[in-house]
Amino acid sequence: MPASAKRIPCQGVLSDDLGRVWKDCAPLLIPALNDGATIEQVLTAIFAKDAQLWIGSDNGEIQVACVTELVRRGGCLYCNVWLTGGRGVNNWIYFLETIEAWAKEQGCDAMLIDRGRRGWGRLLPEYKIKTVSLVKDI
Repeated sequence: MPASAKRIPCQGVLSDDLGRVWKDCAPLLIPALNDGATIEQVLTAIFAKDAQLWIGSDNGEIQVACVTELVRRGGCLYCNVWLTGGRGVNNWIYFLETIEAWAKEQGCDAMLIDRGRRGWGRLLPEYKIKTVSLVKDI
């Protein structure tokens, strides 16, 4: 961990607590939206329990919000890190350890960051880059 980093704890958000934290999470997640998804669709997926919201807080202020989903591909169950956004990445990148433990309890075979940024590869050396998507807007 970098000397200036402070490990921010991560926790899953229960449905009953979603209303309390969503107003602070949505602005963190909006910049990470991709593939035409809307923030309303993300919230709907969380309420439907098709996705799980995770937060990392420091002194009562939410620093990171993350949304995961369980997906099955080719016979493997993955915990996909769908969206992540926040401030001070060196303080919260370690939140993945908590999510990985939860995913293992859910029966997942592996973690997946399906539409992550290439820079995450440097921050997460134990993750391997297996595919790269190329997109050209026309």
